Amino acid sequence: MKITSILATPNEIIFSFDFVSSPVTIREYQPLVHAECALLSEHEVKGNENTAVIPRFMGKHDRLYSRFEVYAGNDRIPGTQFVTDFDPSIPENKSDYPVLSTKKTLHGTEEDIVALGIKQQPININLPNLMTTVKTDTTLDFEHDGKTYYFIKEAVEKVDMQMAKSKKLGLVVTMILLNSPRLFGSTGEKALLDKCLHPGFDFESPDAFISAFNMRTHDGMGYYRAFVEFLCDRYTKLDSEMGCVAGAIISNEVNSQYVWGNAGEMDVNDYVAEYNEAMRQAWLAGQKHSKSFRVYVSLDQYWHKTAHNVRFPKRYYSGRDIIDELSRLQGEKGEFPWCIAYHPYPEDLRWPDFWHDRAPDFTFSTPKITFKNMEVLEAYLSQPRMLYRNAPRRIIFSEQGFNSHSGALQSLTEKMAEAGYVLAYLKAKNMKTVDMFMHHAYTDNPHEFGLNLGIRRFNPNAPHHAGEKKPIWYAVYDMDTERESERIQKARAFIGEELFDYLLNPPIEYGDRDMSKDNEFG
Repeated sequence: MKITSILATPNEIIFSFDFVSSPVTIREYQPLVHAECALLSEHEVKGNENTAVIPRFMGKHDRLYSRFEVYAGNDRIPGTQFVTDFDPSIPENKSDYPVLSTKKTLHGTEEDIVALGIKQQPININLPNLMTTVKTDTTLDFEHDGKTYYFIKEAVEKVDMQMAKSKKLGLVVTMILLNSPRLFGSTGEKALLDKCLHPGFDFESPDAFISAFNMRTHDGMGYYRAFVEFLCDRYTKLDSEMGCVAGAIISNEVNSQYVWGNAGEMDVNDYVAEYNEAMRQAWLAGQKHSKSFRVYVSLDQYWHKTAHNVRFPKRYYSGRDIIDELSRLQGEKGEFPWCIAYHPYPEDLRWPDFWHDRAPDFTFSTPKITFKNMEVLEAYLSQPRMLYRNAPRRIIFSEQGFNSHSGALQSLTEKMAEAGYVLAYLKAKNMKTVDMFMHHAYTDNPHEFGLNLGIRRFNPNAPHHAGEKKPIWYAVYDMDTERESERIQKARAFIGEELFDYLLNPPIEYGDRDMSKDNEFG
């Protein structure tokens, strides 16, 4: 016997088997990771036509989020442990994922959003900015799984305004869900941080900007799940004045977790076990409200046998190791359609001429995936073991940009950025599973590691600090318009016709590079 799927309906949880011998025992557990999981309920169930059924609700408790074990006598039945499917009647929003006329994605003023033809936008939302443990006259109540949680009204209204603006401009929004104790508007409330931060979060590290979500404690998971479901409940309604989100990126660049999703020092597989559960719980919350809601793993450019800092293998990982472990867990825990939010910056973020990157190659064992070889990611995810129900996982390039220098190199590097955007955007357009190409910065940021990643210069006295247009602004403006052909020819001439054409359709090797002779001599 094997559990092949678990279906949530409005009132039942239905377990499907390849065959079933009656009766079976279904045990429901808290879905915690690396912690003792309490037994929540136990059911003796008679199988019927290869299915077994239990009630979805126990009072106000929703079993949608639980982990299950099923036994025939004393023998545990292998197979999925979590809900994998939803009855079509459950989500209020039954629309398909939006198909857009462009992949161009950017923040900016309303005037530039319209002028540049932007159709998508990500929005950062930080749990310690929105939530509190204390009910006051300025909080909003939200009930989740039988408990009332409190959201700070003023902070929520700011998100409402962002969402309403996005709807006005016709933008599809993807949320970036963060858990930062010190940045992104965190209130710093100790009682909240004690619950929602990962127990291993390194407060002593000045580089630990964001915590991993806490999947180890009942309170931690409760606050996280209430956070996600509050957002999905509020921002997935098609008729809402506040727009409709399409999905959520869970944390940021988790293969460099010590900076962007800190859980202390952990082996990569242990980290992924917790991160996988954070993604799954977000997917379950999203699917409850919207049929096409997506969740994304966030990765930086470090792909195989390299990392942000290889001296600390319990702090920084390779992106491929993350993806491989997520794929393995699908077979062990149960499948769900996670997607990938990748950041293919140039090899050296200071230099925009990615066509000169040296580390990237076109094999599955490339040390880095940058603009130069971004097609490798799609090829890797096309392998049978990576598919979700025979379909490839979707990709969004949710953060990347092209730096320009100041001083003597300003003109040259701005021309590099201008041409680089055109080639990189064309490469993304050619990929079959890519839905977004986000240019990271609207204006140059004087406080972003010395980089000038904007499409406009920084002007401290201008609205939104939007200074003079840089050459890359015009590249963004021209793509996906009747001016695109002329823009491509200009970029092709700047980069070199042969190199431009080669990188636009590079030959991908579907496997690792043969390194057997790398150390031969004599």
